[in-house]
Amino acid sequence: MTLTDFPQLRRMPARQRLSLAEALWDSAASDSLPVPVSHQRLIRSRRAAYERGEVTTLTMAELRKALRRGK
Repeated sequence: MTLTDFPQLRRMPARQRLSLAEALWDSAASDSLPVPVSHQRLIRSRRAAYERGEVTTLTMAELRKALRRGK
């Protein structure tokens, strides 16, 4: 489904659409969905790499600076 499937939504003011999107997100986020095994493996792998010191991290200030530079 896309927004074109709901023409009445396209006519709503942006603020109303955002409010509706927030309500939809909150209702979906409250559902208990299983995490796929492939995602669990990826998270464990990345955590292990971090704990071995193979991954560098950024502070929020460094992240903001990098995002402003477009990197």
